[in-house]
Amino acid sequence: MQKVFGDKKNIDLGSSEFREFLEKGNLYIDKTGFIEHVLEERSKVLLFTRPRRTGKSLNLDMLRTFLDCNQDTAELFNGLYIERSAVFGQINSRPIIYLNIKETRAVNYKEKFRQMLQEAALSYLSAGQLNPWIVRYFEMDMDDTGVLRSLTKNIHEVYGIRPYILIDEYDKLLMDNLSSSEYETIRDWLRDVFESAMKDNPHLEKGILVGVTRVSQEGLLSGLNNIKVFDVFAASVFDGDFSLTEEETSELLDEDQLESARQWYNNYRVGNRKLYTLFSVLSYMEWGVLDNYWGMSGSMEMIINALNKDRADAIAELISNGKEIETMIERRLSLRQLRSGDTDDASFYSFAIQVGYLTYDRVAGGKIYNVFLPNRELQEVWESFILKEVVKERQTSLRDIFKNIADTEEFSRNLSEFVSFQLSCYDTGKELEKTYHVLVFGLILGAGFKCSSNRERGFGRYDLWLEGPDFNVIIEFKKTKKETDNLDILAVKAIEQIDSRKYYAKFPETMPLYKVGVGCYKTECSVVTVLHMLS
Repeated sequence: MQKVFGDKKNIDLGSSEFREFLEKGNLYIDKTGFIEHVLEERSKVLLFTRPRRTGKSLNLDMLRTFLDCNQDTAELFNGLYIERSAVFGQINSRPIIYLNIKETRAVNYKEKFRQMLQEAALSYLSAGQLNPWIVRYFEMDMDDTGVLRSLTKNIHEVYGIRPYILIDEYDKLLMDNLSSSEYETIRDWLRDVFESAMKDNPHLEKGILVGVTRVSQEGLLSGLNNIKVFDVFAASVFDGDFSLTEEETSELLDEDQLESARQWYNNYRVGNRKLYTLFSVLSYMEWGVLDNYWGMSGSMEMIINALNKDRADAIAELISNGKEIETMIERRLSLRQLRSGDTDDASFYSFAIQVGYLTYDRVAGGKIYNVFLPNRELQEVWESFILKEVVKERQTSLRDIFKNIADTEEFSRNLSEFVSFQLSCYDTGKELEKTYHVLVFGLILGAGFKCSSNRERGFGRYDLWLEGPDFNVIIEFKKTKKETDNLDILAVKAIEQIDSRKYYAKFPETMPLYKVGVGCYKTECSVVTVLHMLS
């Protein structure tokens, strides 16, 4: 079944307007199955949480375009999945109250809310049809609580049809103001607005909320006893309605591109599906280069604020060794705890998964999960942001050490002393030899060099590849648990591994390449540096 429509060369990465995609012939991946799933779902209030840039706003606008009784939009859906669905007869059958919370700010959220309600009201009701209470609300500075419920009643009484309420990015105003003194006020206001409109409201057909996180422990949604949550942990028919499935990505990319995309952008779990990052795949198609598109489009500030030493060390091991973290997960988040930085591991890893920076496999039911980095892009995200935070400050002295790499003996001695000193100050409460790879990586990034980790080249994966202004460096680590082992010999073995596995294959020959072997035991290390000779 065809899933891709429009021109693959006409990619719009910024719009969330469904009509615009279809009328302009932009590349569009058919997600109209989402409409069918919503209409067939019996629950009255639905919450969908997915990471940013996964198509939430576009899907919500698509649902709005399909249902809106003020429009005739059947032609837009020609050839799409929903046209063949049994629910297609419900097209253009409902009034829609659409609220875009992502357009609000702490300084104007009440004003914006009033404007959105007025726009929705006047889309379906004339001035003479508005009930007196709503008219007073639009004309005077009145309490917002209850007005959304009153509007659903007003529309229901005039049309004889219960409206939908669609709320886009329901949690963004809270997330943007976690450190603000207005946080508590905003939270209470949102809770009152949501509850009054969607709790036991006989004039509401359905309420649909979309956002990034499942915020339940603040009382924000706890009053909605009829809400059904479809988050990234819950398997459902909605699993593939956001992001990209394997089938959709296979239709978008040729075979060579698809294999690269699997390594870079696949493997993020939602329920029972492993999905591709929508924004990244489309950006790859647009620019033709594999890069960290999703990570560069957002901020990790909240995660960094909750990143203590133990968590930083665990993430570092994920990057270095590709291991998994076994942990409990609390699906319902408390933004209050995230705000204060006083959050437990179950909430921290849940938050990192929900916002898209980690993913999971369930261990054996219950709340125990294996948490891991799903792909190359997410590894780069953590490398670029977190490792700099682990190191904390730029290491200009390390940059000076690398400037003198041509003197290999002096460089080896200085690097050994520098790394040993840093490790003696870096107490994570774990065996320090396990942190060499990651700490040196962080130090290099902190010094302003471009550096990659654990990439395939030659006949294996090198540890670190540093790109200097006029030189390249391969760094390989060899660790021992025996105090009696000779670290110099260990460092030489690291160099031999670089040669035997040809990690330098296809390196740019326009500048020197240095091979660095590091033999490690606890906080002691030996460094051997060799200039690679072309054969």
